[in-house]
Amino acid sequence: MLDSFNQTPFLHSVITIGSFLILLIGLIGALSKKNLFKVFLSLAIAESSLFIYFIGMHFSVDKVAPIVTDQVTKFSSNMVDPVPQAMILTTIVIGIAVLSLGLSFVISYYKLTGKMRIDEMDELGDNK
Repeated sequence: MLDSFNQTPFLHSVITIGSFLILLIGLIGALSKKNLFKVFLSLAIAESSLFIYFIGMHFSVDKVAPIVTDQVTKFSSNMVDPVPQAMILTTIVIGIAVLSLGLSFVISYYKLTGKMRIDEMDELGDNK
């Protein structure tokens, strides 16, 4: 009975539902929060759910990573494709760089204006 939990279609559906829920949590947080810091962190949560989904869809129970096998020099049929992992690793690095740049803008904006809330931002509009 517990063997059905270790099957690839079941794990793909769990990963799909879980990453969709994490994406919803991130998007709801980004749309409902007024604090700039919380908005950027919510977007980072939503971004990580896409990483989980992409890697999870290229996961298979009966396959191994290419670096773990005895035959590293040739690609066999029981290995997973390493290209999606490499792509996601690159996007994680880019995502962290963008998040750190955005948070540094938030810190600089707070030092200049003393405001962190989106609804209080009025530097470019009319000051009535």
